Amino acid sequence: AGALRNQNVGAEHPLCSTDLPTGHRLQVVLPPAVPPGMVSLTFRRPSDTVSALSDLAGRYDTSRWNRWDKRREQRQADSSGLLELFDAGDAVAFFGGLVRARRNILFCGATGGGKTTLSKTVTSEIPRHERILTIEDALELVVPHGNCVRLLYSKGGLTVGGVTADALLQATLRMRPDRVLLQELRDDAAWVYLNEVMTGHPGSLTTIHGADAPQAMRRLFNLVKGTPQGAAYGDDTLAVMIGSAVDAIVPLHNDAGTYSIREVWFADDAARRGEVAADLLRAA
Repeated sequence: AGALRNQNVGAEHPLCSTDLPTGHRLQVVLPPAVPPGMVSLTFRRPSDTVSALSDLAGRYDTSRWNRWDKRREQRQADSSGLLELFDAGDAVAFFGGLVRARRNILFCGATGGGKTTLSKTVTSEIPRHERILTIEDALELVVPHGNCVRLLYSKGGLTVGGVTADALLQATLRMRPDRVLLQELRDDAAWVYLNEVMTGHPGSLTTIHGADAPQAMRRLFNLVKGTPQGAAYGDDTLAVMIGSAVDAIVPLHNDAGTYSIREVWFADDAARRGEVAADLLRAA
């Protein structure tokens, strides 16, 4: 596959995206970007035929093409149900509802605060039929799904291959995921995660440093703003983009071995109070 693009594919260059003579598109991921003994091959076959417009009704279900009112009603119903759980303080049902509604969740806190532990628990609520891709620097996440690919990046470029989280995120876009779980949101992955994953593959989970929701939002803003793509946007525009992508921020705290969930920021609750993401940024 690498020869088709004059790429050397192996431990030092474990990622390869190419087109095969058959017309298939192929994404290859080799160790160390996947666990030892594993090879990930994703084949996609674009159609090479052009159908007549008159065949449209037989090829596509168009029953929902003018149902924006129903879409809005469903969103409002989902929001009302989640707000009831949020107001009741029913954390178990609320987190389960967020997962089923495919909301994007940021878990924040200090190192050792329990971010990864809770993200594992919430991950277990994702329906088993979904295709999950994880991006980690160590195999920490526990994903019970049969259709799961674990992608590994090099922390600080210290290992053979030197694959970055950003490169893996770019690869996931060619691997047909239902959800992408990023172990920790860092600078080199911030733009791709915000612009491609959180908006294009809703229901994503990740962790970020920050003692509370305002600090987590500020860190996310700074990470995105620090990328060449994010720097091209004005602060107000960027705040709107982030606010539309993040549905919940869950702060975790560890006080001498006693773990707690602090003030959760829920986008629907903020909207109910007439607040936007920019207000959270100003509170940081």
